[in-house]
Amino acid sequence: MTKEPRNQINSDGIVDQLYDIALDPHSVEAFIDAWNEAGLDARAARQTIETIDQFDTAYRAHLDRADMFLSRAAEEDEAPDLAAILTPFNTLAAFIIDPDLQIVARNAGAQEAFGIEEGSQLSTLNLPRDALDVVHAGLRDVFRKTDSPDRLLKVEFSGRLGPALFQLRKLDGIREGGAEHALVVTTRYHWQAALGQTLEEVFGLTPAEQGVVRALVEGLDAKSISAERGTSEGTVRGQIKSILAKMNARTQSEVIRLVMSLRDVSQEASQTEEPSRSNPVLVSADWLHAEVWKPFKTLVLPDGRRLEYHDMGPITGAPALYSHMGYALVRWHEPMIKLAFSLGLRIICPIRAGYGQSDNIDPKADVLQSTRDDTLHLLDHLGIDRLPYLTQGNDLIFAADLTAHHPEKVTEIIGLCARPCLPGDQHYSGMAKWHRFFLSTAKHAPHLLKFTVRASTVMARRLGPEEMFRQLNGSSPADMKLLEDEALLSVLKANAELIVGKSSDVAQAYTHEILATEADWTGLMKGCAQTKTWFVNGGQDPATDIATIAEYREVYPWIDIEVMPDAGQMLIYQHYDDLIPKIAAAAKAI
Repeated sequence: MTKEPRNQINSDGIVDQLYDIALDPHSVEAFIDAWNEAGLDARAARQTIETIDQFDTAYRAHLDRADMFLSRAAEEDEAPDLAAILTPFNTLAAFIIDPDLQIVARNAGAQEAFGIEEGSQLSTLNLPRDALDVVHAGLRDVFRKTDSPDRLLKVEFSGRLGPALFQLRKLDGIREGGAEHALVVTTRYHWQAALGQTLEEVFGLTPAEQGVVRALVEGLDAKSISAERGTSEGTVRGQIKSILAKMNARTQSEVIRLVMSLRDVSQEASQTEEPSRSNPVLVSADWLHAEVWKPFKTLVLPDGRRLEYHDMGPITGAPALYSHMGYALVRWHEPMIKLAFSLGLRIICPIRAGYGQSDNIDPKADVLQSTRDDTLHLLDHLGIDRLPYLTQGNDLIFAADLTAHHPEKVTEIIGLCARPCLPGDQHYSGMAKWHRFFLSTAKHAPHLLKFTVRASTVMARRLGPEEMFRQLNGSSPADMKLLEDEALLSVLKANAELIVGKSSDVAQAYTHEILATEADWTGLMKGCAQTKTWFVNGGQDPATDIATIAEYREVYPWIDIEVMPDAGQMLIYQHYDDLIPKIAAAAKAI
């Protein structure tokens, strides 16, 4: 007697749920529950559906129509790209505010100058009470009047900074949640690390002299600078004299004008791809914050596509290649960056095609070959011949592929919660439901995959990064604990924007990637068996259980696997103090 699957799902039921998802992407979770509960994540259960080929043919027609509905829902759900609106003002303090006087977006300059964060109220700005009243009244006028949407205010500051101008502008046609928004741009200057580097390389200014120049630009005089730095006024005046001579300027005003004119040059310099051999200039106590949030770099590939990448740690440090996983764990937070600097470790993270601003590959292209070629081009561009490959989760396939084809490039493979290829379906049963659904679907129902990935992306945009993180990693106490750290949460949210941001097309990218990971790539693993490989896996990883790790050891006996029972899938953030020194040692062992 043939055993029936737990809960039979017929084609009509799946089609009905497809249209439900298209109209309301939140319902994708119910579909995943039904799919997993019916056992359709296993090949044996799929065989119980009468004729798979006939089912897939009928299903594809409905899928195409449902995909059209989902595309319309995604377009209607589009929110304005507030970050892009702020981009032209990244050397000034600027932010966007709604009629309830809540900050909905701010740049780094506004955070530094006024201490504001997204979601905070105007009243939390680091401004005197009378200055807040002036800005409040100006914004009230801007939101109320339709004939004069702009206001220019002079705001007086008590203390060292002096007056500043605030330009208030209603953003025509920009509505989020039905509310109008206003852009606030101030004359508060945002000092960027690249500018300090320019002053060092062009004029030979020391870090101390750069600090004095920054203070002059911010409106301080010699007496105020000496008081703030705890040095004598004579010392500061001597530094100013040296600065004038090195910059061939006659007055402090000329220095300020020259620095203001250099800001665009240094901004362009920060985006060039020629590696500088000088160490970063740590010109203020905020250097670590600036290092975390510095912009990604961009490289134009031979086929004309754009590839973004992140370069963390000292430019002269020992390099390690870092793969960001499907979660786009690109940025590290401050204690990780500080440790990388102290150990002389440079982390190079290519942002793969389809994530963030990196252009997607052709839908028919081989994702492994394309990723390999992109990575090789970046390493060649940076002048790096050999380095260890630090990879996470499913991204192990990219490290194995590069190593198998170019063993001379990769000194060792370091896998964090890495998932090598396994035969059969047993390992899916130990996964949390989202991971189990996407990975098993890639293996047994690939035509379903891109639609549900797209639906999940729309759902994530609506829920927000934090809530989607809870959905995906709720079964891991270690991962959930990370949300209690506000500084780290900001980094995780920024990483998530590389997936759910409006400029990303991660559905195609992620679909290609997991179709590759759920095929048989044991040949790639065997092809890099001579390369030193070691894993650190988390005992609370939602994508892997202890039984699966035991299977890894059996199938790949040459891999050294350590298990941290109190770690989840976000292992790099949970045990960075133990992992980063080991990564640095691997990078320096070349």
